[in-house]
Amino acid sequence: MNNFPQIKNTLEYIDKHLDEQITLESISEKFHFSPYYFHRMFSIIVGKTMAVHIRDRRLMFACIQLSATENSVLNIALDSGYNSAQSFSRAFKDIYGVSPREYRKQELQPVFISIDEMIMRFTNRLKGGVFLNPNIVKKEQIILAGTSGDGNDTMGVWQAFEKLSNEKPLINKISDNGYEVRLYDGESCTVYTGLAVKDDKVDADYTILKIPASKYASFDVYVANGYESENNAMDEWLKTNSEGYTERLLENNHYCVEFYDERFNGNEAGSIVEIWIPIEKK
Repeated sequence: MNNFPQIKNTLEYIDKHLDEQITLESISEKFHFSPYYFHRMFSIIVGKTMAVHIRDRRLMFACIQLSATENSVLNIALDSGYNSAQSFSRAFKDIYGVSPREYRKQELQPVFISIDEMIMRFTNRLKGGVFLNPNIVKKEQIILAGTSGDGNDTMGVWQAFEKLSNEKPLINKISDNGYEVRLYDGESCTVYTGLAVKDDKVDADYTILKIPASKYASFDVYVANGYESENNAMDEWLKTNSEGYTERLLENNHYCVEFYDERFNGNEAGSIVEIWIPIEKK
């Protein structure tokens, strides 16, 4: 993906400025991301939010100082971005179970995780272009207004939707984020493309599909890295997930939802589409 080096640079920048105030807005602007996109990318790669990552990195480097130097707890606290030894000690004990002084007294050895190792762990969570550990999300009913057709002619169905939406704009659309729903009936597949709307009061030329409220396994798929491999990865997760989730059907038919937001940019490197697999526990 073409922006991955920027994410690595972001991680390196954070490590060098842990004694400063770092906000999502300031760092996303510095590295030319929208805050939403940056937050998504950061959480995916690192496995935690930026705020939690910064806290953990500050405390990890504090552990190194406690172990390898004679610096006072107050100086270490200030170097770690805390404004007092008390607030630093509270945060430290919450994570490590002992105070900074007890940590130093017990001569405990810190576990250092480098940026390269974080990136390696990220790479290992990918199979082709699909993350093996999906987010579990709950969505309310979605009313989709668009066009439908043969699943083997998805591009044609999208083109028909674009033509229709230009001629008869959807005034009650919720956003410009696109949806593609694939509904399987035996060997045949019907594809629905369009936008989510507030209600079904749309022009009669639109096809309405109501997707029931459901819990989903949401997979981030890097289109350029293996879009064609997503089915195997998702099937593997359904068979092996430890939470006991199974696929939920719609009137005894399999279906899945593809969600396109600002991160999707065709087949360009770094382009991401979310694929939602409906799930339930039996």
